[in-house]
Amino acid sequence: MPDQLFLSLQAFPTVDKEKESLKYLISRINQQKGSFRNVTEQSLEEEIRAEEAGKSDTDNQDVIELVEELEDVKTTQEEVSKAREDIIKQIGQAYNESAQALDFVSLLLSKHAPAAAQTTLSPFLQQTLPLGSLGGEVVQASQVSELEKYNQEMVSIGWRMQSLNGAADSLLKSAARLEEEMSRETTYWDQVLAVKEKGWSLSRLPREKHTLGVRYGFAEAYDDFRDRGLGALRRDADGNISLDRGLRSSGERTLRVRILQQGKPIVSSRKGSKDTLEDDSVTKEILKARNSIFDEELHHELHREARNLVNQGVRCICGSVLLPYENDKQLAIDLVSLDDEDLEAFAGDSTIADAIALSLRILLSHAHRQNLHRRSQVPPPLRETKPARPVYALLKPVIEHLQHQSQTASLQHLLKNIQKTLSAADLPFSFNPPTSPHNFAAIATTSDNPNKSVVETLLQSLTSPLHSATTLHLPATPTTATIDIHTTLLPPHHSTTYTFTIHASPPPTTLSALPTTTHLTALSALTEHILHILTLSILQHTVSIFPTWHPPSTLHSSTLSRTKEKSQSADKASIILTGENLSLKWWRGASGEWRAVTWYADDERQGTDDDGDGEKRGFDEVFREEVEGS
Repeated sequence: MPDQLFLSLQAFPTVDKEKESLKYLISRINQQKGSFRNVTEQSLEEEIRAEEAGKSDTDNQDVIELVEELEDVKTTQEEVSKAREDIIKQIGQAYNESAQALDFVSLLLSKHAPAAAQTTLSPFLQQTLPLGSLGGEVVQASQVSELEKYNQEMVSIGWRMQSLNGAADSLLKSAARLEEEMSRETTYWDQVLAVKEKGWSLSRLPREKHTLGVRYGFAEAYDDFRDRGLGALRRDADGNISLDRGLRSSGERTLRVRILQQGKPIVSSRKGSKDTLEDDSVTKEILKARNSIFDEELHHELHREARNLVNQGVRCICGSVLLPYENDKQLAIDLVSLDDEDLEAFAGDSTIADAIALSLRILLSHAHRQNLHRRSQVPPPLRETKPARPVYALLKPVIEHLQHQSQTASLQHLLKNIQKTLSAADLPFSFNPPTSPHNFAAIATTSDNPNKSVVETLLQSLTSPLHSATTLHLPATPTTATIDIHTTLLPPHHSTTYTFTIHASPPPTTLSALPTTTHLTALSALTEHILHILTLSILQHTVSIFPTWHPPSTLHSSTLSRTKEKSQSADKASIILTGENLSLKWWRGASGEWRAVTWYADDERQGTDDDGDGEKRGFDEVFREEVEGS
């Protein structure tokens, strides 16, 4: 059948996506060409020339043809698909626009021919809008004169000019405001730099990340006071820095030390330098804030320690810490505002009060340094309970020094009176003034620990128990005695103790029979012991000069005796020594009459006997003339 049409029913070739992957192609190239290192521009050019000359291998040609066919098929499919999508998109857009135009015209005609227009309206529009809702009519354009056009144009120009002038004024105001802001910022940061150059630590506030703060507190202080030691550096309207100490600030306060006599203040410590108080710079404000929070912590720690010193007479009354000072005096330590007018209301000598206030501040700084030293050590093992915060020793060294000074001064006053009394009686007696409890020269040159500074060594010495010594040269030469004065508030004594040591030389005497060392815990007991030792020494001195007299048989007696060969009557002489006078009494044999001569420390009453003759004779002379010759 010549008219038959032969059709090919072969399926359209499909593309294997796996063979199109880059991984598959790279593996094919590695099999055919080897490593990519062998594929160079020169080898590819030679291969192309060989293909043109018909010298290429059949396998390489088949591969190239297959790749080209796959690429052509893929490109054709993508182009057909893209063209179909574009045609469908354009057809849909044209249909949408024509349908909207038909609806618009039909709705416009529905007012005049509703029956004809209803057949062309879309169902959606028929349900949404009623027929005849859109209409149209021919109107004539308004006639605008040239004058009105000119006026409208001028109004438009005026509005534009007003807008431009307003914009220019706004820019000028913004420039002036920016210049003022730059000036204030410059002033602020210059003052911040000045604070930084003074050595203050600056950082962000924990709860205000965009606010700069200065740390004027102490890192080793108690938690409450350490957290309060950070203030904000805020800028005021003029650009100057103002220190904001927060809501917990209690104002500028200082520690005051007063000396009370019978409950009334007579001396008060000074509140500080006038330059510091009158200067309004931010550095001075920071200094005052630091001093204020330091004194507040010091006052808090003094109250904590005072609760443990009740046995020393320390009391806490109405925010004040009261310390015993002298006979009818007390020390009152409290915290007052710098604006208090009573701070400098006393004109007396404030050296003692100022020294005590300064000592308390130094001791608190030393306690902070000790905290830092403990934190730098290896921490102890963890415990279930948190260790208690230690109580700083602030009042204890002050009380020790005041008590030691008072006891030493009382002892020195007693020895001076005794020396005057014995000097009036021409009896040899002298003493060395009590030594200072601190050897500052030795502390400045030597130190037990080379890692400690001289200041730390000095503070450690000031907080240690106090010791002074004095040497007595007794009338019975060459006998001497040493008094060691120890003051400490540590157990078991909690007060001043005395050690009396006798250095007696041979031959054996009455003094050598006494205990070499005697420990005493009260000044009154020491006074009685000194008078007793001096009395025995005077007895020994008298016996050494007048051999016919015999010392007492007991150590607690102060009476000399002798026996005359003729009458066999016993003559007696008694020596009585007090802190103010020396009395010599003797008994004149069978008559039983006592006579006496007394020497006083007061020069106007020297050598007064019981007859009131007023002769100023020495002890040995009176004993020789009156007692020995009676």
